[in-house]
Amino acid sequence: MALTVFTRNKRSGVLLNLTEHCVQLARLGRLDEKPLVVDAFTELPAADDDGIARWLESAYTERGPGYLAGYCGFHPVERVLLRENVNTRRLAEPEFLPALLAEHAKLPALKDWHVCAMSPVDGELFTPATPARPGLMLGLPLASVRDTQQRLRKLSIRPRRLEVGTVALLGAITRHVRETAYPHATVICEIGLGHTRVYFLGKDGVHTPATLPHGLVSIMEATMKELGAPGIGVARDALYSPTEELRAHSRRLVRILTRHLKPAIDYFEMQTGQPIGALFAGHLPAGLAWLEEALCAAVDLEFLSPDLAAWMPSVGLQLAPDTTPPTRSWFQALGLVGQLAPTHEAKS
Repeated sequence: MALTVFTRNKRSGVLLNLTEHCVQLARLGRLDEKPLVVDAFTELPAADDDGIARWLESAYTERGPGYLAGYCGFHPVERVLLRENVNTRRLAEPEFLPALLAEHAKLPALKDWHVCAMSPVDGELFTPATPARPGLMLGLPLASVRDTQQRLRKLSIRPRRLEVGTVALLGAITRHVRETAYPHATVICEIGLGHTRVYFLGKDGVHTPATLPHGLVSIMEATMKELGAPGIGVARDALYSPTEELRAHSRRLVRILTRHLKPAIDYFEMQTGQPIGALFAGHLPAGLAWLEEALCAAVDLEFLSPDLAAWMPSVGLQLAPDTTPPTRSWFQALGLVGQLAPTHEAKS
C-alpha cells in the first residue's frame, strides 16, 4: 500500500499505549482530517525503546526533523482509581481531594500528585457546582508523568495528550454497552504483572472493588507447576505458544485469579441487584488473548469483544485501505484517539 497519505504531511502522528507487558504503536494519518485514518499496527515489549525507535524510523520514512505528535496512554503501577462520595463544595480547597484519596486508598500524604474527581457515569470532571455525589477519584504521581514524558521525548515523540489508559478504556466500554443496549453489568479486568485491577460497570457507572493480589506472574507460576517447568521463563514462553494440552488446563492456570474474582462478582450482584453478564480483560498482549477467554469461562461469563471494524467509524476512526483490522487487544489503545476518549490530561 502506498504510504503517501501518511508521509506527505508532517501533521501525521503516532498512537502509543504503554502497559506493564507491552507497548502498542499505530500510525495516524493527517491529524486535522476526519475521520482519522489509522494503519501499521505493531506490538513490542514494554521496555524495548530500541525497537520502538526502529519502528518509528521505518513507519515515518519521509518525516522531517523535530518531534512526532503523540497520543499516548500509560498505566503507572502507582495509579489509583477509586469510587467514593465527594463533598464537591470543598473542591476549592487545594488539599481536599489529595487528603480524601489518601484516606480511602490508605496511602501516605499525596505530595506531587495529580488528583481529580469525575462522574462515574460519563467521566465529566467535578466542580464546586456539582451536587455532592459518588465520584471517581483519579490519583497519579507526577513523577511517573515526567518520567514518561522524558522517555517519549528521547524517542522524538512530543505527547499532545498523555493520559491514564484505564479511563479511556472505561469510557470506550461504557459507550459500547450503551450503544449496543447490552442489558447487564460488565466487569473489566486489567491484568498486570503482580496484581489485577477490577472495575464493574453498572447502571450507576463505574464501581471499584479491591484489587486482586495476583496477576500474570501468578499465572506463570501456575504454568510452571502444570508443566513441571524449570523456570518462569520457560512457563512464559509456553503461555505465548500454548499447546492444545496447555489450553485444556487453562482454568487451572487462572484459578488463583478466579478465587478472588468470583466472590467480588457475587458481592456486587448481591449489593446492587445487577447481574453481571460479560467480562472484558485488558492489558494482556495479543499472544495471551486465550487466557482472557479462560478467565471468562472460569467465572461463567460472556466475553465482551467489540467488533473493532464496526466500532472504529462510530468514533471517528477509519482503517486505511487494505489494512487488516487489529485484534480486540487494541480496543483500549484506539479509545485514546476515538471521539469517546476523555480529554483529561495529566499535567506536570
